[in-house]
Amino acid sequence: MPRDTSRRRRFFSLEDLTSATWQFRVAVLFIVLLLIIAISFYLLVESAISHTRWTPIDAIYMVSLLMTTIGLEPAHPMSQQGRLFTALWAIVGLILVYWAARSALTLFVGERLTAQVYQRRRARALQQIQDHYVVCGYGRMGQEAVGQLLRRGLKVTVIEQDPATLEQLRATDVPFVEGNATEDQHLKAAGIERARGLIAAVGSDEDNVFIVLSARLLNPALYLIARAGREENVDKLTRAGANRVMSPYVVGGRALAAAAAEPGLADFVEMVLHREDIDLEIALIPLPPNSPVINQPMQGSGVIKEQGAMIIAIMDRTGSFHTNPYPLSTLTEGDRLIAMGTRQQLEEVRRVVGG
Repeated sequence: MPRDTSRRRRFFSLEDLTSATWQFRVAVLFIVLLLIIAISFYLLVESAISHTRWTPIDAIYMVSLLMTTIGLEPAHPMSQQGRLFTALWAIVGLILVYWAARSALTLFVGERLTAQVYQRRRARALQQIQDHYVVCGYGRMGQEAVGQLLRRGLKVTVIEQDPATLEQLRATDVPFVEGNATEDQHLKAAGIERARGLIAAVGSDEDNVFIVLSARLLNPALYLIARAGREENVDKLTRAGANRVMSPYVVGGRALAAAAAEPGLADFVEMVLHREDIDLEIALIPLPPNSPVINQPMQGSGVIKEQGAMIIAIMDRTGSFHTNPYPLSTLTEGDRLIAMGTRQQLEEVRRVVGG
């Protein structure tokens, strides 16, 4: 999701803060150099001109009077050259002190205002988002799930409570809710009632059960996917209302076996499902009730065309798969097409079926 920076720029942008940091460092550097020059002048030059021995304490005392603008008597009577240097030094020093103070204030206030603007922008995005996916937990599985959903152009919100993980989220454009995903208030804040689906990917199976139960009550039409760390909890999550339960160990074991038995096939599947630099995807495309292709053969209806997406299978309303369908296979109401192709080719199939 692209950043909405128009409002943030009214206050302090990242460029402003970076510039203020640079200015503060330069101002402090000049102040230090100016102090060294002033102390050296009083110790070496003024002592020689006025024939009065200035000690390091005298020079530091004189410099402190000028920096703080107290205006007390100088440590020793000064020559004309010393008075001229002191006047010029005081003017330049005040300008540098003002510059450093202004830069420091910009940094302090700017960071606070920027944080407030980020928080308001995030809250506004969460209130407006709909037809999205809620990912509970931004650990390794959650991050991968968010990345794959965004790769497919889908909208995502995240619920997370770990402070270190929240810092990672703040560096992204993903809207998130800071809190415990097992609590209804945080699910509602993530837009659960307007969401399309939810992924429960926190580290505890017990928490995932609570998340699934709460999400199902808040949005009965939600498609729920849950992570099960232990195989014996798969049935519990299913009974809690999850449409699909996945065990990372089972999925990982199958992937390892496939990579060992059919390495070329595993590479192809990895390329299709996970590579971001290749425009090739597999999509499940449902036929709407008023689709013009219902009761029509695929080839004649425009679903299959030259240089178009490949129809891998048809899933009927009972959930049965008909793989490698014939081009003249007739589509019926409730069918869903499993197609592979570029994003543009898949969009063309959706357009033809009226999705």
